[in-house]
Order: sequence, then C-alpha cells, then structure tokens
Amino acid sequence: MGAIFAELMWLLAIDLVFVGILVAVMVPLAAYKKAAFAVMKRNFIGYFSNPTGYVFLCLFVLLTSTAAFWPHAFFVANLANLDQLNYWLPLIMLVFVPAITMSIWADERRQGTDELLLTLPAADFDIVIGKYLAAASIFTVSLLLSQLANYTMLVWLTLDPDTYIVDLDTGLFFTTYFGYWLIGLAMLSIGMVASFLTNNLTVSFILGLLFNSVLVGTQFADMVVPSSALAQRISRWSFASQFDDFGRGVISLSSTAFFVLIIALGIYVSMVLIGKRHWSGGRDGHSMWWHYLLRALSLVVVLVGVNMLLERWDMIRIDFTQGQVSSLSPDTRKLLSELAAKDTRPIKIHAYISANVPDEYVKTRYNLVSMLKELGRQSGSRVSVEMHDDLEPFSQEASQAEERFGIRRQLVRTQSRGAFKEEEFILGAAFSCGRENVVVPFFGNGVPVEYELIRSIATVGHGERKKLGVVQTDANLAGGFSFAGGQPRQIPKQLILEELEKQYKVEEVDATNLIEPGKYDALLIVQPSSLGPQQLANVVDAVTKGQPAAIFEDPFPYVMRQVGVVGTADPKPPMGGMMGMGGQPQPKGDIRALWKALGIQVTGDSGGAGGEFDVPATIVWQEFNPYPKFQIRGIGPELVFIRNDAPGAKNAFNPKEPVCAKFEELLIPYPTGISQALGSKLSFTELIATSSTMAGSIKVSDWQENARDPYLLEEKRGRPAKGKFTLAAWIRAEEPAGGSAAKKDEPKDAKSGDKQAAAAKPRGINVIYVGDIDLLHSEFVQLRNQPNTEINFRFDNVPFVLNVIDAVAGYQRFLEIRNRKPRHSTLKTVEARAAEARKAEDTATQAAGAKYEELKKKVEAGQKDAEAKFAEIQKKAQDDLASGKEVDRSEIIGQLQIWATKVEAAKRQAEVELERIRRERDKDLAQVERNRDQDIQKIQNEFKVWATVIPPIPPLLVGLVVWIRRRLREREGVSRSRMK
Repeated sequence: MGAIFAELMWLLAIDLVFVGILVAVMVPLAAYKKAAFAVMKRNFIGYFSNPTGYVFLCLFVLLTSTAAFWPHAFFVANLANLDQLNYWLPLIMLVFVPAITMSIWADERRQGTDELLLTLPAADFDIVIGKYLAAASIFTVSLLLSQLANYTMLVWLTLDPDTYIVDLDTGLFFTTYFGYWLIGLAMLSIGMVASFLTNNLTVSFILGLLFNSVLVGTQFADMVVPSSALAQRISRWSFASQFDDFGRGVISLSSTAFFVLIIALGIYVSMVLIGKRHWSGGRDGHSMWWHYLLRALSLVVVLVGVNMLLERWDMIRIDFTQGQVSSLSPDTRKLLSELAAKDTRPIKIHAYISANVPDEYVKTRYNLVSMLKELGRQSGSRVSVEMHDDLEPFSQEASQAEERFGIRRQLVRTQSRGAFKEEEFILGAAFSCGRENVVVPFFGNGVPVEYELIRSIATVGHGERKKLGVVQTDANLAGGFSFAGGQPRQIPKQLILEELEKQYKVEEVDATNLIEPGKYDALLIVQPSSLGPQQLANVVDAVTKGQPAAIFEDPFPYVMRQVGVVGTADPKPPMGGMMGMGGQPQPKGDIRALWKALGIQVTGDSGGAGGEFDVPATIVWQEFNPYPKFQIRGIGPELVFIRNDAPGAKNAFNPKEPVCAKFEELLIPYPTGISQALGSKLSFTELIATSSTMAGSIKVSDWQENARDPYLLEEKRGRPAKGKFTLAAWIRAEEPAGGSAAKKDEPKDAKSGDKQAAAAKPRGINVIYVGDIDLLHSEFVQLRNQPNTEINFRFDNVPFVLNVIDAVAGYQRFLEIRNRKPRHSTLKTVEARAAEARKAEDTATQAAGAKYEELKKKVEAGQKDAEAKFAEIQKKAQDDLASGKEVDRSEIIGQLQIWATKVEAAKRQAEVELERIRRERDKDLAQVERNRDQDIQKIQNEFKVWATVIPPIPPLLVGLVVWIRRRLREREGVSRSRMK
C-alpha cells in the first residue's frame, strides 16, 4: 500500500502543478478582464452548486473507467495503458460535452438574462471567453476526477507483489490525459456554438452532439467509404486520428495545433453569433452575414492549411514515454536524413495489419503501428505510409495484400489460457522505391520492428546492397540435397539466410577456387572444419589477406546434425551412392591452420600440433537456466544462456562493443570456448562470455558416452572452472602485411567515392569467431518468432547473428537499432495472480497424473499376478516332464487353459479399467483447466468491478452533500406549517 500511496501523492503533486499553471493564467484575466472573470466564476460555481451537475460528473467518471478496464481486450493485451479508453472517449464526450455546453447561452436566453449580460460594461469577447473558460473549468474538474480513478487502478494493476515496485509508464499516462483535455476543449468550443444558436436546452444539446459528431464520426469513414485510401484521408481529420500521438505518449506540434485552431474557430464563431445584433440588419435592413461567413470559412481554410503543413513538417515531437517506445531512435532518424540527402525519390510503404492478433503478438503489433506512424510523420515527404491496421482475414484489403505483394495470412500455433490453438492473421508490409521492392511478409518477435522497417527502407532507398558470400560447407545453409550416410535427403533452407537476403545480396561461394579478397563485403563461413584440405586452405588464404568474415565453428552440432553436420574433431560420413555403394569419407582440412592464422586457441586445446584426428572437441556448460519451465529431458547445462544477470556473470556482453553491448540474452547450445593464443599479435576482443563461477567444460566423447546416465555425466562435468569462457570474439589486425606502404600509395586528394572504395579494400584480418553453429538453426528463429506465453523466451540470437555480419562488413548503421527493445508496462498484479492460478493448475495436474499412475500400477499388478500364476503352472509342468515324473497331461492342459482364460480376462479387464482410469484422468485434467480459466476470469472480473464501482462514489458523495445543503438552505426561514 505504501507504493500505491506514494504514486498517488506523485499524481496529486503533478495535478497541483497543472492546476497552479491554470490559476496563474487566470490571474491576468481577473485583473484586466473582470467581467470575463465574473462570468466564468458565476457559471462555474452555478454548475457545481446544482446536484444535477454531479449526476453528469458521476456518469462521466463511470463511463471512462468502464471503457478503460471493462473490455476483455484490456486484459488480453496485458499492457498498462488506456488504449481501450482512447477508442471510446470521443463517443463518451459526444454525450458529456453537449451536457455542459447546452446551457451556456441557451439557458441565458431562455431565462432572459442574456440582455442583462450584454448590458455589462464588457466586450462580446469578454462574455464569450468567460463562458468558455467556465465550461473548460467544469470539464477540467471532471477529467481530473477520471484521471485520479484510472491512475489509481493502473497503479494497483502494475504493482509487483514481490518487489512492491509500481511499473507504470507515467509519461504515457499524463500525455494521454493531456490529449483528452485538448479533445474536450475543442469539443466545448464547438458545442458552445450550438448553444448560441437556440434558446431551447434540448435543441442545444442535440445541435452540440450533431456538430461534434462530424469530427468524431470521420474516425469511422472506412465503414461507409468504399475506397480505403479515401477513407484514410477523411479519417485523419477526426478527433481520434489527431489524438493518436497523445495516445502513444507523444506531444506533437501538428496535433496540438489542430485542437488549438479548432478552439479558436469555435470561440470566433461564438463571438460572431453573440454579436448578431450588430450585423443581422438594422433600420436600413443591411446585413453582413456573408461577410462573417467568409471570415469563418477563411479560418477553416487556415486551419486545414496549417494542419496539412505541420503534418508534413512536424518540427516538434516530444516522446514522454519511458524508454522512448513511441519514437524513432536517433540512429533511425539519422539514417532517414542520409537517405533524403542522397536520393529524393519517394519511398512507399503498404502495411497490412490484422485488427486482432494472438496475445503473444499484441506488443509486436503495437510497436509496428507506432513505428509506422512515426515514420510517416518524421520522414517528411520522403516516406509515405499507407496503413491498413484494421484488417479482417478475408477482407478485400487482405486479398489485395496477397495478390500485389504476396503478404498472406500466417497460420501460427499459439497458447491461450493453457490451450494450444492455431490462428490466422496478417502482420506484413511492402516497401518500394522506383524499381526496388522489399516485402516483409511477417513481423515476428525475434527481430525488432524498428530495425525491420528501417532496414527495408534503406534497402529500397539505397538501391545497391552489400554483397555477402556464404561459403558452401556441410552446414548447407542454402538448403539442397545431401547424400551423407548413404541416404539422399532434402535439406531445407535455413531461415537465418532469408533474414540476411532482406539486407544483402547473398551469393554462395565455392571454396574449391581461390576467393578474391574484397570481392565480398563479408563472408559467412559455418563449420569450416567440414571443408576439404584445398577448400580450407583457400578460406584461410582469403581471411589472412584481409577478407572480412564471420566464422561459426562447433565441436558438437547438437541441433545442426539434423542436416548432416559433424563436429570439429569428427570425421565426415561416407559418401552416399546407389544401392548403398557409397565411397570412403572425404578428407577434412586441418582446422588448426585457421586457428593459427587467427591467433586463437579453443577450449581443451593443449597447443599440440596434431592433425585431423588430434583436434580438441570440448563443450562448455553453464549452470544457469532463467526459464524453470523450460526443462527438456536429456538437455542439461550445456544449453548455455548468456545473460548479464546470471550469477557470476560480469559483462557477459562486452559493453564497449555495439555489436553486442545492449543485448539481453543469447541461447547457445553446446558451444566451445576460445581464447587468444600465446604470442599472437592480433587484436582479440571478447564479445560474449559465460559466468566466471558457474561454467565448466566437458569433452564431447565423455558427454556422448554418459549422456543416458545423469549421475555419471555430472561426475564427468566436474566442478565449475575458475574463470569464464569466451564464446565469441572479434579478431582484428591493425594493418595487413605491407599495410603502411599501401596506405602511402593512396592518393591524398581522393574523392569521396574513391575513399569509400579504399575503405572497402581489405585492411588485415577482420573476423568474428563464434564457438557454436546451432544458434543459426531455423528452430531457434521460429522459437523466438512464435513465442510461448508460458515460457516467454527473450533470447536475441537472430539480431546477434545479423550484428556479427554487419560488424565485419563495416555496416555499422543498424547495430544500435537492432539492440533497441521497446519496453512496455504490463499488469504485474494480474500476472502474479494468474501465475498462482497456473501454479495451482500444475499442482493439480501432477496430482491427477500421480493418481493415474498409481491406479495403473494396481491394475497392471493384477494382470501380472494372473500371468505369473499361468507361468508358474506352465513351468511346474515342464519341470515335472523333464524330471520324468508321471503327470496327468489332461489335468495340466485343463489348468493351463483355465489360467490362460483368466490371463486373457485379466488382460481385457485391465484394458477396460485403464481406459476408465484414462477417462477419469482426462476428466480431472479438463476440470483443472476449467478451474484455472475460471480463476483467471474471476481475477479479471474482480478488477473490472473495482474499476467501475469505486470511481463514481467520491463525486456522488459530494453531490449528495450539495443536495442536502441546498435542501437545508431552502428550508431556512420557512414555517413548519408550510413544509407539511
């Protein structure tokens, strides 16, 4: 409760500052515009002196709280924001605002007090501004009460029960309510115009609703306009569209100006209407209505023009969210500026996004929509975004996405409330600039959305792509056929290569021929130990001559062995052939030559000069698993999770290297370690490393021999080593052989293009070496792209691999962008309560499973007893026959037949009983799942009730007090006889 109280005090402090600013603005009004201040004070006090005002106030607070927390989508998204209220608020205000403005002038005219106000020594502006400020003050009080209620609820929902820390994005919350305030002020100015047109309160209310419904209803233009492009152009003038920046935590000049201009227009029209007595026609019948109509239309034109100008050049945009989740990173903005300077051709983005996505993809969808909107706003006229973010799976736009760009519905297996199901949805985009086209058919969770967008923009904007050479090895990243082991089989293309093809021009490299240094911006070499002697020699030659390369080498490819890859020290399998007539295994090159060229030593290497079969093969393990539910039989600490918060891990990711500095986690299965060899003169920069207290090593042969015996395997692992293991490092040379001389030969007056060409020339060894290849496998890409809500993996394998290749290729622009992870506040309290329900489910499931196993053993025991008795009689008969003892064969046969019948009956009975037990177990498990779902639903309903019942109580109590006081004052001085 202390944390909640502290947050509420923080809210009250901010509100006091806000109210103080408003009061400070009112001081000059009270001093220099006394009539306006008097009108404002009269209307403000009059509203809150009437119990009817509190009825509307209670209704407003009730509706805003209900709209914020009652929709099921709020708990499905699990985001601590007001997205649901953002959708419903304009509709709520459509009723609440006219209720405030309907009596502003219509009631004065109805009571005849308008003439009295107009005879005051004040200008028309004073009367109008006083009336408007009174309505604005009433609305501000209402909004502050709604803010207090919703903030309290969100603080409660985001309180972590374990740490008692509130994880609420206050910047997003206050910016959202600031946007609500501007919407209300704009709608008040429009509603005030309606009040000046009539003296009937009901008509004033209806006109206020109709006038405001124009800018509210354009939000739903797509429902009546067949053209999606036209519907988008119309809807951008809606209150909801202009509020969108505020709803994402961004205060922008364009959106603020839109509402301010609406307010100015409404006040001006009200001044024109109140001054009707001056221009509607006098004794000579001369009317100036056309003059003021022209003025009003001119203001509308100015409003439209200014807004369109600011939307194109939105110079001020401030992101108040924690972690700047609703704005582009500085690197992205810099890259956009560079693109605009180099090429003025427009870049078009067609985004297709389903209205509803599975729970696991809610954050990805939120980030995608937010980043697309920011790109459209901050890139000027260079990038135009056409976004369809409300798609239904079988809509016309969905068909268009598939026909034009090949963006299809993705069938994803998800988990909701413990149950697995398959869902179809669309989350893709197409990018085009001239003849260049890039399509991202699906935005998964494994790659940051901002990076995916800016990479595609840069690819189509630049026109030319860097060239990546993928050396052909047994890893077969590009897929194809393999005849290893004597059986031909199809090997699929690895998904990591598809990711690389979005950015690079990828070519396969046959290392049988010499590799020309500098021909490729980078080489990707996976398991070079599988190359033949001449192939490996060519690779070593290219690397030593300065060809940038990313090398992945694994002593024990636990996952990649599915495609026929063998470990560093293992011989290659025999070649396949017809009818099993395969040839001898192909020889492997000496991997030590590569290690010697790079000046490195792998874990387990004693430094001996052995050949192919004297190569060390040692696995690094680490006793750390951040996912208790991720326990797979047969997989132990060799599944290495790299995290900075692992016990004993200090700078697991090198904080000085952008290639890995800001990553949160890597999953590296069965890796090996590397270190700098003694006497090496190359620069060795550690990139990722294990814990220094929880990691050790084991020989591959020891692991394979004892994999089925966990006790022996634990003994072979031994104790953790004294120190950490480096799993990836950057090996560089300051200058190649003859580098200084080569530098002298460069022309001093080289132009920029020549400088770039010179920079592309090899400068010496430039290699990032990673002691694992399994992290490249498609399974890890899919596992990260299609998350499991129960485990919620966070490893960054794909961005890490992309960063490694970009780093050696000298492609630095995306390194920081890939590392950026938007962080959203979630409903910690609900998560904790739901986790308790799931824990109870696990306990009940285990109990049901144990009960099933116990009953199964009893049933099987009865069957085994019958079988044992049958076997006993059979054995006794055999022993008697063997010893020559006289036996009655017919009696024995009869007994055997009886017991055989009993065995068969026991077997059938056991099958029936086991089936009954299974049905009971399944029934119990189904009941367990229902109980879990009911518990989670009960938790959500509990918060829904609190969110809707509590907020209206404070204004209701105040209204009750006002009503009682008013009744008492009415009775003052009245005789008792008249009150009967």
